[in-house]
Amino acid sequence: MRVPTHTDPERLAAVHRYHILDAPADGSFDSVARTAALVFGTPIATVTIVDVDRVWFAACHGLSGVTQIGTEPGLCASAVLQDDVYVVNDGAIDPRTLDHPLVRGELGLRFYAAAPIITGDGHRLGTVNVIDREPREVTDTQIATLTALAGIVADQLELRLAAIQAVRAERGLDEASGTHATASAKLAGQLRHLAAGHLDGEHPRTCQLGLSSPCDNPVEVKVADPWGDSAWACIQHAEDVIINERSTFIADQKLNGLERYLRAAKRRAAGPALTPQNS
Repeated sequence: MRVPTHTDPERLAAVHRYHILDAPADGSFDSVARTAALVFGTPIATVTIVDVDRVWFAACHGLSGVTQIGTEPGLCASAVLQDDVYVVNDGAIDPRTLDHPLVRGELGLRFYAAAPIITGDGHRLGTVNVIDREPREVTDTQIATLTALAGIVADQLELRLAAIQAVRAERGLDEASGTHATASAKLAGQLRHLAAGHLDGEHPRTCQLGLSSPCDNPVEVKVADPWGDSAWACIQHAEDVIINERSTFIADQKLNGLERYLRAAKRRAAGPALTPQNS
């Protein structure tokens, strides 16, 4: 069976869908880190997100000037793969952490406990963890609290994602609305240009496309479908029928069939498509 790693594509895809990496610090998770440090009595606590080649700090209590570390195995890069809280009581003698830079280096890490941040669909994004320079033991209450804090972070990330998606959807609707308005204005202008030479001969005075209620707007253009059904229309109704009935086009005055068009249109009241009708 394949051993999971922190570089698994599905896990990384889940990490990136939350748009949290390198996000400006806004204090969203600071209270989680402070609470974790208080519960364990440790000088350091962090909320981390594990990327492909770095462990990024979403919140950091007790460390200044540090925003990320490497993904050497033994600490966060290993803890993120666990189902339960990952505990290193003494990093100087634990074989998982003997060679880790935070253990061998200036920090001198000895104690580490981390609860994985797990999404609703089972992906592990990072950890809520506590760190000390002295070896420690943990209690069941501390373990349960750390797990609960990781759950709070997961919930906050879901709320963040929902907010991002809502903003994007609203912007998309605005853009779609703006695009439709622009296209509509362009079409209306084109119709008026095409209609300029259509009103030389005899024609009705008012629009003939107001089927549900009479339209008193003056006619400006004649529209028809490929089967010769035609009608005189105002620009607004001409635009509507051209948009909704893709085969409709601007007609010249020689096309007729108005009676047939109106009879067929009344039968099509429940649907917009123009179809050939027998007169």
